[in-house]
Amino acid sequence: MKLIRKKPKIKQVLTTCSWCGFKIGNDGPIYSIGCKKRPGVNISKYEGRIMPVKMAILGKTIWAIVPTAESDARRAGNDFFFTLCSEDCGDKLKEALNLEKEIGELIFSAEHIC
Repeated sequence: MKLIRKKPKIKQVLTTCSWCGFKIGNDGPIYSIGCKKRPGVNISKYEGRIMPVKMAILGKTIWAIVPTAESDARRAGNDFFFTLCSEDCGDKLKEALNLEKEIGELIFSAEHIC
């Protein structure tokens, strides 16, 4: 039987490491990775909310925060970001995201073959 998980609340996403799932306390540092969306992808329905990001390599979904269009984060060029508990988790997530991106680009480049 498949486990059904409820969508987390934004506070949970803000205080939970996207990589390892560690609950970040009020006194702990919080890190983040800002990301850009792929051109042509519309994520406007998630503005000011959380967005599921399916990670095929990991076989799971992680949650990203999508800032509003008028936010400092968006003006800085970040379409969405992930909350992290440490730089180490950030490095691991970046590596996984880069691998996902490479695989996606390979699939898109092979489109003409199908």
